[in-house]
Parts: sequence; structure tokens; C-alpha cells
Amino acid sequence: MLFYVKKSLWLDLAVTILLGSLGYLGMQHFSVPFRFSLSARSCVQGFVSFLLIMSWTFLVQKSCAIAKGHEYAENLTDALAKEYLGTSFFHAVFGGLTAALGEELFFRGFIQAQWGLIAGSVAFGLAHLGKNDIRVVSYWSYIHGLFFGLAYRFTDNLAVPVIAHGLFDLGGVIYFQQRLHNKPS
Repeated sequence: MLFYVKKSLWLDLAVTILLGSLGYLGMQHFSVPFRFSLSARSCVQGFVSFLLIMSWTFLVQKSCAIAKGHEYAENLTDALAKEYLGTSFFHAVFGGLTAALGEELFFRGFIQAQWGLIAGSVAFGLAHLGKNDIRVVSYWSYIHGLFFGLAYRFTDNLAVPVIAHGLFDLGGVIYFQQRLHNKPS
């Protein structure tokens, strides 16, 4: 579902505010402690986390091409790319960073901190379920949620998964826009 709100900057922003608010209110209600410390160290940790998640994603994508065939993998990537069609660079940057903040406040800061790593990962995966043409990619979101959750668990700093998630979303939108732009009509 969250794949589809990224098409509209205003919808993306509204969902970000909703998730961030629910996460923050949940943390306050349940007295869940959290730390959000933006520093050079957290930026490096966020960037390293992003590289690990991006590497895993490309590995799975290449494995999918080997297992199911190159055409299947290309069609799957194109189906996901179409979800980001028409997104401006500003929207990609702003939407990626704000969505990362809202989603990480909710899924890591609240759900994971209150009910554990697996609960946060499953909730994140469920929130990213998509239509049949991108369902396989949707399943990858459970693992992405696990990776973002591990980044939070290992650093005890919510800024780290926010940075990793923001860079991942931004990189994905840029990759998909370039892919659609360079594809022959």
C-alpha cells in the first residue's frame, strides 16, 4: 500500500504525518524511550546500512533473474518503476526523506520498540503489500523492515534507519525514473 502513496507528494506527506504522529503518540502513551541523534557517526551508520540493504536488494533482483528468467525480472522491475512514473526530483528527495521519518517513527520507534523486531518487520512488510504485478517486491519489504530494524537495534539511534530508509527510497525513485526515461517506447 505504501508503494502507491509515493505517486502524490501530498498523499505521501499526509501518510507520513499520520504514521509519524501515531508512532510518536504511541511512544508517548506507552513511555517507549527512543533516541534520535543526528551526528557524523549516525550519518555514516545510516549510509552503511543503506549500502547493505541496497546490496541485498540487487542480489535478490539478480537471483530472481537467474531463477525465473531475465524477462520476468525485467517485467517485475518495470511494474514497480511505473509506480514512480512522473515523480519529480524534488518529490523524490522530499518524499523519500519525510516518508522515511514517518515510517521509521511508527515501525521502529513505536512498533519495534514496544513489541519487538519481528513485529516491526511484519508490520512494515504488510504496509508495503502491492498488487499482483509487484507482489514479489512487496515480500522483499519484510526483509527491508528487518534490516531497518537491525540498524535501529544495533545503534539504538532512530536517525540511522531514517537515513538508510531515506537514501533507499531516494535511490529507488532515481533508479526507476532513469529506467523509464531510457526505455525505448
